[in-house]
Amino acid sequence: MFFEPQLDPLTGLLTRPALLATLFCETDRVQRSKQPLSLALFAIDDFEHWKSRLTQAQCDSLLQAVVERINRLLRSYDTFGRTGDHEFLLILPGCSALNADLLAERLRAEVFTAPIAAGDDSLRLSACFGIASSEGRSPVVVLQEAESALRCAQIAGPESIRIFTNSSRAEIEPIEFLS
Repeated sequence: MFFEPQLDPLTGLLTRPALLATLFCETDRVQRSKQPLSLALFAIDDFEHWKSRLTQAQCDSLLQAVVERINRLLRSYDTFGRTGDHEFLLILPGCSALNADLLAERLRAEVFTAPIAAGDDSLRLSACFGIASSEGRSPVVVLQEAESALRCAQIAGPESIRIFTNSSRAEIEPIEFLS
């Protein structure tokens, strides 16, 4: 019998099949505890450009540096995995879409703003983020919503963050406090 590897050999992160299994378990857990669950799917902008200019080892080093930086900012119970060549997923239990948006802003500022060494060069990467919130719904549907939000972010341009919204659901605006 053939088993899919659970960890990506380059980054040490969970692979897509392992992420899906974790997502189903987390969805069940947060449904029982009536807690929020959000997904943040992100892709490094223009990574194909860097792949054409750098060696494979340099590109691998860039990905490893991004993963290391992100791991330092996550909570111990967040799940981080690699879903594609330069695409990653965060499973964020206990996190609303608004909080996931704030985390994406923080990642954009703290992970992607600082230059990353690539051989003799120092490069600044950027990423687009797509966020979706579970609200007790099917993990597959929520993942599709995060993918849709990511596509919208990529269309909007580098460093964009989009939260999936379903126009048939009521929108809840964050409360602005007067200073």
